[in-house]
Amino acid sequence: MKRFALILAILLVAFGSVAHANEPIVIGFITALTGSTSLWGTQEANGAILRTEEINAAGGVLGRPLKLIVYDHKGSPQEGVLAYRRLVDEDKAVAVLGTHFSNISLAIAPVAEQKKVPVLGQAVEPKVTMPAPGRLNKYHFLAQPSCIEQGRMMARFAFEELGARKAAVLTDKSNSYSISQAEHFAEYFKSRGGEITDFIEYAAGTVDYRAHLTQIKQGNPDVIFLPQYAQPGGMQVKQAKELGIDAIFLGSNSLSDPPFMAAAGGAENVAGLYFLFNVNWNEPKFEGFIKNYEARFGEKPVTYHSLFGYDDVTLICEAIKNAGSTDPEAIRTAVENLTNVPIMLGDGYFTMDPETHRPLNMPSWIMMWNEAGEHVPVQLVYPPAD
Repeated sequence: MKRFALILAILLVAFGSVAHANEPIVIGFITALTGSTSLWGTQEANGAILRTEEINAAGGVLGRPLKLIVYDHKGSPQEGVLAYRRLVDEDKAVAVLGTHFSNISLAIAPVAEQKKVPVLGQAVEPKVTMPAPGRLNKYHFLAQPSCIEQGRMMARFAFEELGARKAAVLTDKSNSYSISQAEHFAEYFKSRGGEITDFIEYAAGTVDYRAHLTQIKQGNPDVIFLPQYAQPGGMQVKQAKELGIDAIFLGSNSLSDPPFMAAAGGAENVAGLYFLFNVNWNEPKFEGFIKNYEARFGEKPVTYHSLFGYDDVTLICEAIKNAGSTDPEAIRTAVENLTNVPIMLGDGYFTMDPETHRPLNMPSWIMMWNEAGEHVPVQLVYPPAD
């Protein structure tokens, strides 16, 4: 009888191990599938789906398949938090990817500290990972240069490469993505001896910027920095052109999309505008990705967000592999220590800074719109060391 019980116990353990080996590893993904930024979110999700399928076709992670569950945050911080809770509590996700919206990531971050399931996202607001000096959110990580770095990179380019000495800034005071970049652009530009002729904050929902732009025109700046989303940025450029402003325009990566050019009134208005961008699609390394994406989804990737999704899955799977476990705490530690992981964006390698939970020295491209409405790569720039 004892021998039978022992054999039965061994069989149960063996059966449990086989069942566990076949059980998928659940990864959550939160992005914008509806609303004005649904193009970004849909292509971001597509990139994640493509990478998940590639990894599963190659045998999965730790011998188990991945299961990617995607939820729509609908542009709402509250919906983003609900999606995170559902992924953790109901779907049993071991890690969550997303979002690229700073306001939504700011809302999710404290919940992740309570639930202790790590989040790897593409927001740029540094307060997502460091809400206060000396305080670190242990369970939240970012995978692209922060607002601090993006603002400084553009300020250095304006001062050193364009020779600008006078700059104006127009920013949305309700948008952490916008205001944080604006503040760090101004801070860095002034630290180099430049003058900020105007730093104007406008209210969310503003559509007529003529009064703000008229004030900026009077200061006669060399450059005007617009850390905006596509639609307001386009309207600002269009209205500035109507007012006869001939300063050089600088923008954030959101001024890369076709909706920006349409809102700006066409290629003739955006020509000569410089913006920070995450990718130079002309690089040969993207040929395979573009081909595979088009074959899978019937369209080409038109936004860099598709690579956000793709790289995020790469990074979280590398962390799971390094952890040798699907325990969220072990994954969190592994994400914190990611080093030289091959990815598509930046210079092709990713290292996480354990002190800030942001990428270490990750570069971006300076791009320019030309008269044909095309992106022209100018140079790859790294965050300033100081």
